[in-house]
Amino acid sequence: MERLKLIKIAHCSHSYFLGEGERDLKKLVLNDWYAKTARQIKKYNPEIEIECWAPEKIYKKDEEFIDAEIKYRFFPVTFSPVYALDFSIPMLKELKKEIEKSKKENYKLIIHIHEIHNLHGLLIASFFGKEKLIVQHHGGSWPMKHLMQTKRYKLFFPLFILGQIWENIVLKNIKCFFVLSKDEMNYLNKVAPKSKVIFQTMGIEDEYFKTIDKKTARKKLHLKQDKKILLFLGRINQVKGVGTLLEAMLKLKDKKDIELKIAGFGPEEEKFKNYVKENELKNVEFLGGVFGDKKLLYLSAADALVLPSSKEGAPVSVMEAMAKNLPSIATNVGGVSLMIENGQNGLVINPRKPDEIVNAVNEILAWKGKNIRKYAEKYKWKEIIKNTVENYKII
Repeated sequence: MERLKLIKIAHCSHSYFLGEGERDLKKLVLNDWYAKTARQIKKYNPEIEIECWAPEKIYKKDEEFIDAEIKYRFFPVTFSPVYALDFSIPMLKELKKEIEKSKKENYKLIIHIHEIHNLHGLLIASFFGKEKLIVQHHGGSWPMKHLMQTKRYKLFFPLFILGQIWENIVLKNIKCFFVLSKDEMNYLNKVAPKSKVIFQTMGIEDEYFKTIDKKTARKKLHLKQDKKILLFLGRINQVKGVGTLLEAMLKLKDKKDIELKIAGFGPEEEKFKNYVKENELKNVEFLGGVFGDKKLLYLSAADALVLPSSKEGAPVSVMEAMAKNLPSIATNVGGVSLMIENGQNGLVINPRKPDEIVNAVNEILAWKGKNIRKYAEKYKWKEIIKNTVENYKII
C-alpha cells in the first residue's frame, strides 16, 4: 500500500479565538475543525500519518505537541495585522522541506488547507500549486463578495480587486474543494472549472443517532409534556437571527402551548433578555450553554429546531437535529438548502422574516410520523471520512 502523509493547515492563528481571560490554546486547537477531522481520519485510517499545522501570532519560535498520534505544529507569524491576513514564512519554508522529503522518500503528500479566502491560503496555493492540494471551505467569502458584505472595507476597494485577480489565477491549482454552500460551489466551478468541487461538512458523532424517548427526555429536563417546544442552538447574536426569532415569538405569544428554549451564549444575550422581559414573553427561556448529554436530551425533547441565521456555512445543529429525528426551520443561507429538502426533513425560509417563522412553526408542528433521521446518515463521521480519504487517494 502506498505510504500517505497528510498535513492539515489551519487558516489563521488560533489565538484570534481566545476569549477574554482564556489561556488554554491547546484546548482551542483540539476543538478546531481541522483537529476534529484529523482525529476521525486517524480513527478510521490509522495507517495515514497526520500532522496539523498553523501559524500562531503569540509564539516567537516553533512549538509542537502530540495528541492521539497526531503531531500539531505551530509557526511564528511573519505578518499578522488582522484576522485572515496572517502568514508565516517559517511555515512556508518547512512546507517546502516536507515536499522535498516526500519526493526523496517516494511517498504521497496531501496538503489539506482549511479555508482558502485568506492571505496564507493563497500563498500556499501560489508557491506550491503543483502539489496535491485540497481545500476545506469554512464559510468564508471570495474578495468581491466579502467587500459587498462589509461596507467599512469600501475604502480598500483596489486591494479587493487585486485579491480577486489573485484568487482567479491560483485557485486553479487546487485539485479538490470541499465546500459548505451553493454560492461557493458556483463560484469555484466558474474560477476553477477543472477542479473537483464537493459539498462536504463536519461530521456528527454516532451518539446523536441513539433514540431517547421524548417523554423521558422531558421528564429528565423537568419540561412540561403538553407543550410544543422549539429549540434554538447557537451563538446568541443578531447574525444568528435571535432578534427575528423573538419577534416571531411575540407574534406567537397568544399560543400558550408553544415555548422556545434558547441554548447558547453570546455578546448580545442581555439585549435579547431585555426584549423578552419588556414584551413579557413568558414563552421564551434562555438556557445558557448546553453541551454533552444535556444537549442530547434537549434535542430529544424538542418538537423542532429553529435556526433563522442571516449567515451560515453548513450548520452542524441542523445535522444533529436530523440525527435526533427532529425537523428544522432554517433560513436559505450557506448550505442550508443543500441539507434540508423543503417539506421533507424541514422547512427553508428567508432571513429576517418573522412572519415566515410563524407560518413555518404552525406548519411543522402539525407534522406526524416523518422519518427525519434518514437524511442524517450521510453526515456520520464514518461517511465524511470515507469520502475525504477517497479523494486523497485519487488526486
